[in-house]
Amino acid sequence: MIRRLLLVAALMAPLPAMAQSETRLRLSESGSATVQPDEVAASLRIEARAGTAAAAQEEVNRRMAAALATARGTEGLRVTTGHYSARADREKQEFLAQQSLNLRGGEAVIGLVGRLQADGLLLDHVQWQLSEAAQRQGRDEATRAAIRAVQERGAAIARDLGLRVAALRDLYVEASPEARPMMAARAMTAAAPTPPSVTAEEITVIARVTADLLLRR
Repeated sequence: MIRRLLLVAALMAPLPAMAQSETRLRLSESGSATVQPDEVAASLRIEARAGTAAAAQEEVNRRMAAALATARGTEGLRVTTGHYSARADREKQEFLAQQSLNLRGGEAVIGLVGRLQADGLLLDHVQWQLSEAAQRQGRDEATRAAIRAVQERGAAIARDLGLRVAALRDLYVEASPEARPMMAARAMTAAAPTPPSVTAEEITVIARVTADLLLRR
């Protein structure tokens, strides 16, 4: 009986003053960082038309082998082949085969694109972008800015309530680049390998931080 009365008394006792004055605050803030793009990405394609699918594909294969040899002769580039297709063009009664060639690397990509255009490759796109290292740098800077914004806003709200930030309970971070590269590519009108005009613009990386803060007196 005495043990039961003690348990009832413990359940009916008021909560400690500190627990009663706790307030949980959830905040979301964004931070940004501007990073200079340091990598060029380009995609070109080879197209061939012939009376048979085999002939069209053979033409694509031959020209792609030559393009790969040219591209791999440029140091510091990543060269890959992409989508390959062959289909019948019934309206023209011929077959169309095509394959893409993808390039990534430094500014040398731009000059290489010009040479490949002179060899008859069609340019789909070329643009400046962030390398993986530059993306990490941008994410880190943007995340730090977002965390500072959460801390400053949390402290300001706590002051308005006559409280203080006692602890940070949970933190959620999302970061992604907001790519804004500019590209202008000239069509080849002469035999000379004129490279496309590509203007680099700073890329903004955005990070969003959501945090649960514990406020106390």
